[in-house]
Amino acid sequence: MSATTRHSGKTDKDILGYSRYRVVTAAFFAMLVISPFEYAWSSISGKIGVVYGWSDSQTSTMFSLFVVFQAVGMLPGGLLRDRFGPRWTTTTGGVLSALGIFSVTLGPNYELVLVLWCIGSFFTGFIYNDAVTTGNKWFPDRRGLMTGIIAGAFSWGSIPFIFWTRAIPESAPESDFFTVIYVMTAVLLVVPLVAAIFLKDPPQGWAPPRWEPKKAAKHPNDREFTLFQALGTWQLWALIVSFMLISGAGLAGMSRIVLYSSSFGFAAAAGTAAAAGISIANGLGKLGLGWVSERVGLENTMIGSFVLSGLLLLGSVAAGNFGGEFLFIVTAILSIFFWASLFSLFPITIGRYYGNAAAGANYGLLYAIAKGTGGVYGGILTAVLISNHGFSFSMSVAGGLAIVAGLIIIPLKFFPVRRRGRQAREPEPAEDGRPAVRPVVLNDSEGR
Repeated sequence: MSATTRHSGKTDKDILGYSRYRVVTAAFFAMLVISPFEYAWSSISGKIGVVYGWSDSQTSTMFSLFVVFQAVGMLPGGLLRDRFGPRWTTTTGGVLSALGIFSVTLGPNYELVLVLWCIGSFFTGFIYNDAVTTGNKWFPDRRGLMTGIIAGAFSWGSIPFIFWTRAIPESAPESDFFTVIYVMTAVLLVVPLVAAIFLKDPPQGWAPPRWEPKKAAKHPNDREFTLFQALGTWQLWALIVSFMLISGAGLAGMSRIVLYSSSFGFAAAAGTAAAAGISIANGLGKLGLGWVSERVGLENTMIGSFVLSGLLLLGSVAAGNFGGEFLFIVTAILSIFFWASLFSLFPITIGRYYGNAAAGANYGLLYAIAKGTGGVYGGILTAVLISNHGFSFSMSVAGGLAIVAGLIIIPLKFFPVRRRGRQAREPEPAEDGRPAVRPVVLNDSEGR
């Protein structure tokens, strides 16, 4: 039996004193409350611009900086999580993320808001990494489903705030909008503190007693990769490029869906429907396609999802240009449904290719490089494209990027990560269950 599916004989209740489903529930709610940073932004940014007199360029910069700083925070968050466990990183992340949301009430001093916003954005990366990696580590038997559920929370948590914000009349006092932000802040402060109480990692290589992986869930290798060993494989760099392209493609449309709809002259209700529909579809895509990957294979699911996302994004452009309001909403929502799979499929791939011992650091690196770069395209560069060439051109470019992202995965279907060699004897896990990561000693470099 491989090191990655070692059975200790202990159940989750033996290790924790309670069910692993309580751990994944805590991770779900911690992820849920950081959602408004990204998925409610298309609704919040317009209100901020009106209240403070900020330009679209300024609010677009805030979105881009959230994506970049959240992505960058994933790497140190993952390294610290793998070393010390998820409890204190989730606690710290919750407090400082709440500061980031609260900063929106401190305008019109743009520079002050931007600094605090970036600090909060950075620490959402801690919570995101803690939550997703929890699904990877505790559910090797249901990795696709559980990682999808947790990743889906990052979309769903914004839904009530989207409707609340969009329902505020233009004639309403500014305090009505700030009440929404105060509630976001309070929720983001309290929920991670409670969730952290239940978060704990299993021992390295733990698997449920008597469970054996099915063919679709087997690891292509039987070694645990450290961060630097993963960096030495070409497959990780292919994943980074694919993630970069697909994340930039979706962020380009999602952050501006309300303005995108308005650019075709559609009614305000269409923008609201698209924004809310995207949040729902986003979460369902992560959950549903994570589940599908357990049955048809990771690479097949990634290729199909990304290519379909790109084609549907191109379809939304065509629908808008022909004045098809309903078809525009449907294609935009379905495009994000398939796009959203990246946030469950990539962490699952990292866990399956490179093992769980350094999963936080390995996924943190992938996310930091790829989504950070994709966020710059989806925010700042897309704003330039829209300004110079209009929405139709910029969204057509985004659709092309998504299709290319899917095609990049094709080689991984035939050449997954494989590495054979002698591994040093694994140290016993610490008493608190945190894994001790030991480097792998290689005899060859197949798969690099």
